[in-house]
Amino acid sequence: MLNTSKLISFIDDKKEYTLHIAEGQKLVHDLAIIHDLKGKGFAFFRDCVLSAIPLITLLKPKENLGLYIDSEDPFFMFKVEMSEEGYFRTLLMPEAFNDFPEKLMGRARLTKIFPGQKNPYNSVIELNQTSLNEAVNIILTESYQIKGKVILSQDSDQVAFLMQLPRKNWDKEEEFEPSQEIGDKLKEIEKPLNELFKKGSNEDSFIAKEVESMGFQHLKSKEVNFKCACSYERMVTGVLSLVQSTSLDNVFEQDSSIETKCDYCKTFYKIPKDHIASLV
Repeated sequence: MLNTSKLISFIDDKKEYTLHIAEGQKLVHDLAIIHDLKGKGFAFFRDCVLSAIPLITLLKPKENLGLYIDSEDPFFMFKVEMSEEGYFRTLLMPEAFNDFPEKLMGRARLTKIFPGQKNPYNSVIELNQTSLNEAVNIILTESYQIKGKVILSQDSDQVAFLMQLPRKNWDKEEEFEPSQEIGDKLKEIEKPLNELFKKGSNEDSFIAKEVESMGFQHLKSKEVNFKCACSYERMVTGVLSLVQSTSLDNVFEQDSSIETKCDYCKTFYKIPKDHIASLV
């Protein structure tokens, strides 16, 4: 039985960089069960989801974030919505998508929802022959204006996120220059990080020990799970809205009920005609 996927956070001994390792075996396993995708389509979906996981580390308590990719060539729509608590829900359409594009044409949109605020923060990024990994790293640079790098494993269901901390000594309230730039830090940890990926361990204690040997201290671990906010009540609201824009007979025709499905988690809901009629 696979352990629950974790997002494990570290800080280097000099307190200049954080490193986050997302172990996603259980997450990818659940993804395969929820979404009926095969071959290259599923492999691309996997990479999309894993690449998005590190964005959780940028959320504060009760904040939510959505990453939406509308690709024109090839045509597909990818959605991932996540919360600071570590909950995810995902969507890739069309459902029969079976491609693994190396470059994307279209746009990516980042939406960040703050607690108690009606208007979310939105950022749009144009994709012009942009790879998936490049798109995520552009989001870090342009939307969050931070120096960070997401590294997706080619050997396991894992991803790493290295981020340079603000150049400020908060104890002395003064700016400082890091001992090495992010490119040099990446080169320093590249080999041991790839070795960690090749081992493909699902044990967060093992991962923590390996990363600590790279000169990092373990900060915390967070579980990452799929969790959808859909419900029978929400589906009823959607059907009711459709009925109000057309008619009860147009929606139900001769049937006494209709079956709706959540695009995210694929859960089916049976909505009785009598129930909707009582609400019209």
